[in-house]
Amino acid sequence: MSFIHSAQQYLIIILAMAFAGSTPVFAAQTVNEKNCTAIQNAINKLPPAGGEVQLSTGTYTCTHPIVIDKNNVILRGRGTATLLRLADGINAPVIVMGTTENIPSRATHYVSVVDVMIDGNRANQSSECMGGPCSDQFPLRNNGISIRRCIDCSVQSVVVFGAMSGGLVTELGCRRLRIRDYTSYDNEFDGMAGYETEDSSFSGIYLYGNKAAGISTDIKFNNNKFFDVTIANNKTVGIFMRDSLDNSFTNLHISDSVQHGIFLAQVNHDPSTAATGNTFTGVVISRSGGAGMIANDASCVNNMMVAAQFIDNRQGCISEAASGLVENVGAICR
Repeated sequence: MSFIHSAQQYLIIILAMAFAGSTPVFAAQTVNEKNCTAIQNAINKLPPAGGEVQLSTGTYTCTHPIVIDKNNVILRGRGTATLLRLADGINAPVIVMGTTENIPSRATHYVSVVDVMIDGNRANQSSECMGGPCSDQFPLRNNGISIRRCIDCSVQSVVVFGAMSGGLVTELGCRRLRIRDYTSYDNEFDGMAGYETEDSSFSGIYLYGNKAAGISTDIKFNNNKFFDVTIANNKTVGIFMRDSLDNSFTNLHISDSVQHGIFLAQVNHDPSTAATGNTFTGVVISRSGGAGMIANDASCVNNMMVAAQFIDNRQGCISEAASGLVENVGAICR
């Protein structure tokens, strides 16, 4: 009997490792009650080794954020048939991966959110931050998903819309995240934003119709990789980057930005916070209200465009604060 038990446990470990990068999963909780308090209770009941919380189809009403601040946890729905909807007047994020401290005192490892749809219900919220005006006292912005000092964590096959702040935001020391097949639209600010995040990958990203940028990066957003990204009809720029070093974008399509397609800058008057060393390969930027790409400050050096097409951007293809900021290899401008 002991051998059989060990073999079964070993199989569970192997299956979990295959999905989540060496995450051992030992327990499962199924939530049928249609509220997020029940989801939180299921997460809290998982053993210290972690496990999986499985959601059925239907709409789960959230009167509090779902906080996943223990290691080795998977929250799994059934695709767009599983909707997490913030209740009216709650003014909270829907999911927090990591701790809710102002500055997290510890990292959270191997947390995954898979196959859910999230409605931030921004039309019936009144504040961007949970608890009051955004400040050190009230640091939690009301995003669809906030990922805070999370290491080796993942989001896969998730749709976020209507958040009072951003759709998905990574911050405060995230490393080796894997964001895959993520769609976000109609958020008050950005479809996706990243701060203090490094060595992470983002693929199969579709961001459209957000009231600010498609993607916004700032504060030591370094050495991250984007693949297969579509950004359309956002109300400011397609991509906004400051204090962002050595990131790469491959197969990137940006269309119909109200302002610029890509905007590179520094923070205020500090040249050490410029967007530098970023590479964009296989890019199409079309019908921007401003320039296809703008390097706004002379500190934005060593950026590169490879095999780019700029089509019908109102203020031209590439605009630079000083010549030579963007190396342009094989671009077509029309």
